[in-house]
Amino acid sequence: MNFASNLSDYFLLVEDNVHCTPKFVAAISSALSAWKELFWVTLEFSSLSASGKVFHSSDLSRLASFFLLFHQDTPVHLLLSEFHLLLGQNIPIRFNPSVFHHMGNYSVFGDICFPMEKDTVFGEPDNPVASVLTDMVSLQNVVPQYAYILNEECYSTLDASKGNHLTVILDRPQKVIRIAVLTGSDTQGSYQLQQGQVELGYGPRENPEDCALYSLLGPLVEGNLDQRVFPEGDSLEELSCIRLVVLASQKSWLLIRQIRVWTKPEEEES
Repeated sequence: MNFASNLSDYFLLVEDNVHCTPKFVAAISSALSAWKELFWVTLEFSSLSASGKVFHSSDLSRLASFFLLFHQDTPVHLLLSEFHLLLGQNIPIRFNPSVFHHMGNYSVFGDICFPMEKDTVFGEPDNPVASVLTDMVSLQNVVPQYAYILNEECYSTLDASKGNHLTVILDRPQKVIRIAVLTGSDTQGSYQLQQGQVELGYGPRENPEDCALYSLLGPLVEGNLDQRVFPEGDSLEELSCIRLVVLASQKSWLLIRQIRVWTKPEEEES
């Protein structure tokens, strides 16, 4: 790995016997552009343990040293999953859908062979009951709830300003595992939110129309976001709010097409 530290700005780790989806380079490049001004250690473009991870090339010497120190005690794929913690990224940053998939029945990394990992199957979003609030100017007969209802309706506004938000307030806290936010036309990609980010809100709530604490999930990538939600610590903290924030004013229509939420199935909680 050290040999690559001065060859580029970023380093993509991919093991053997991995299939790449079409346009995977463009997907990774777009995400890197969106995250350029934000702190991160590892960006994950697959649920595989040892593939689809992007690092800053400047961190490769640290990663190589980390492997050398602990490779006799800990499998390399487990070290990979812990490296971001070493440099201060508290939770994984993982994008959906995966752009790397295993071929065959086994994954081989170094001298370690372990059963093939399967991509998580989420099924359809289940959007728990919630109210939706915004400080953007709503057009006649268009309500913010349209952005959250799983149908063809969408929320539209004109001239969104920096600092505007659209916030989903869940009726009760939920164990959320994935969130997708889609803006703009689904056919031509026009009317997207050009600069925005999604934040996760937690209670307790003194104001029933807001959350006490927010943390960043991620910026929109070309007007959209689709990311896994991970807890800080061993337990899945329950989420109370999902907030879409406008980071720069835009003089155009804005369509918030759909906010999709997946929660942890009850059978997995027991």
